[in-house]
Amino acid sequence: MTESSTTSHRGFLLTASSCPVHGDLLAADLVVQQPGHAPRSFPALDYFFDHEQAVNYATRWGRIWIDTTV
Repeated sequence: MTESSTTSHRGFLLTASSCPVHGDLLAADLVVQQPGHAPRSFPALDYFFDHEQAVNYATRWGRIWIDTTV
């Protein structure tokens, strides 16, 4: 089962999710969308045993990526 959370940061929409992969591990995935631009996907940023940790990590990673890239 995949769990996800959507938030915004500096005009970007962040959709973080956790997706089951190997054994009990969950991949932390992220999609970053900016109005008027194609979405950017960042699959399997890291792996976790807990859905909440995976989603929180992907969200934090996305905020840092926006702050350092834009």
